[in-house]
Amino acid sequence: MKSVTITVGDYDLEIIDQIFEQESRFSPQDPRDELMIELMRQIKDNPKIDLGDDDEQTRKVAESRFSSNLGADGKPVVSKQGQYLEANEVVKMDGDRCAP
Repeated sequence: MKSVTITVGDYDLEIIDQIFEQESRFSPQDPRDELMIELMRQIKDNPKIDLGDDDEQTRKVAESRFSSNLGADGKPVVSKQGQYLEANEVVKMDGDRCAP
């Protein structure tokens, strides 16, 4: 057994808290899912050492990591079942919408 120390941004901790608000809906599909859930649970529950606020750029990067995965309707672009949005709703990397 090992003890591991990691640095997690304030925004990332907020996201993990939001994820665990839906814990009753978790449905691990294999042992790796269970491992990831347990790791996030430990991040959420273990004592924290305050290293100060995230700097502005770090927070912007963290926020964009999640907002770039949202479609025009604010919902995730993909779901467990596959593609979530219709082709005309997907925004390409250059900002243009895909043709129907």
